[in-house]
Amino acid sequence: MKVLQLGIEKKQNSVIGILKEEILSGNIPCGTEMTQTELAESLGVSRMPVREALILLEYQGLVERLPNNHVKVTEFGENYFKEVFSLCEQLERSVLASGYVPEEPEQQSRFTEYSLEEMMLHHQISRKLCNVFLRKTLDTILDIYVDFAIKCRAYNQKQGEELFKSALYASPEHRKTLLNQYFSELERVILAERSSRC
Repeated sequence: MKVLQLGIEKKQNSVIGILKEEILSGNIPCGTEMTQTELAESLGVSRMPVREALILLEYQGLVERLPNNHVKVTEFGENYFKEVFSLCEQLERSVLASGYVPEEPEQQSRFTEYSLEEMMLHHQISRKLCNVFLRKTLDTILDIYVDFAIKCRAYNQKQGEELFKSALYASPEHRKTLLNQYFSELERVILAERSSRC
């Protein structure tokens, strides 16, 4: 297993955040088998936070538990991210189709990053899903995949947020096209991030 060289960053981020970033960026390749002990040593932490992180990562679909009690990084096949963002789009569109329009967060100047306002809008939509299971599914996609994508170097936060807002406030006929463009861009930037690290 490739030893993670995270240095000071490990003290600033949670174990789950570090592992999520390393897996989604491709720094820990698909199919990599890992143990709690190896990860704890690489990260300079005890096994308990690693164990808890792996349980959450398994629930989120980033790792799979093996019969030998190891885990391996999920294989992100050709359409993996397309399917994730398509599901996100469908869930958000179902809320917007009901007539809900999210409130724009207060003054843009209050936010240091476009991504914060963008994520706030996504989570406003999520809170309007009545089905708790679907809401948790959407929240997982938002917190793992959307959050990662909008923080990628290849993502133009200002243009992305403007496209997302245009979709939210567009007529129903145009909304589907604009949301599709927005989520296709998120997929593109994740794939660009992963290919730049390989």
